[in-house]
Amino acid sequence: MYQHQQTFAGRLSIIVVASSLLISSPASGQSIPVPNGSFENPKPPLGLPVSLQIDSWIRGPKPDFIVLPEGAFWEQTSGLFPNTPAGRFDHINNMDGAQAAYMFALPGVSLYQSLDAVFETGKSYNLSFGILGGGNITEGSLFEASLYYMSDAGAPVTLAANTLSFSQAGFPTITDLVTHSVVLGEVQASDAWAGKSIGVQLLSKFGTGSGYWDVDNVRLEAVPEPGTLAICGVGLLSIWMRRRSLKH
Repeated sequence: MYQHQQTFAGRLSIIVVASSLLISSPASGQSIPVPNGSFENPKPPLGLPVSLQIDSWIRGPKPDFIVLPEGAFWEQTSGLFPNTPAGRFDHINNMDGAQAAYMFALPGVSLYQSLDAVFETGKSYNLSFGILGGGNITEGSLFEASLYYMSDAGAPVTLAANTLSFSQAGFPTITDLVTHSVVLGEVQASDAWAGKSIGVQLLSKFGTGSGYWDVDNVRLEAVPEPGTLAICGVGLLSIWMRRRSLKH
């Protein structure tokens, strides 16, 4: 009998410790695919330096207040470009893969897409990306990355955003992308966006048209909240206690 009590006590202590570790340990994130998040597709047509087509991403429409120079087209304000050879003055050292996206520093230049994944209850979300400003971009030019969902009326609703302002201090070189992120807190069952497709948007929010933003390595992670892990731990303990009571 004493030996049985020792065995039960030992197993119970293991479960309690395991449950506490679930609660106290940092939750590991689940990577969510962002199609063409590294802007590798397609390759520029032979003989051209850029591709105006960007697979998986949708180019936002031109705002009515933007007037382009004669002969210029809105489609030219964003696209893909390959990295230059190592050793060149404009080679991007930390580019993910062989290509990145460029976006003119004009208001309204945007790229967006809705993912197959949905916002899940009990999880928070972290959108990360690399970015730099070049081409004599104006100080104070604004860039915004955001997570959104489509309302029942078919309108995009921004849930979380990070607006960056260009400065020499914040973006000191044209050879190294700076990592930034957008964080969305835990999704609740009562939230209108629970179960809705995850939307990702990149937007040049303000600028004079001088210069550009280079963007690369867009990635998304879902992280279970500690409360969710705590419930799992308590559930594990209650199952074990129930199994023991049924045996006696």
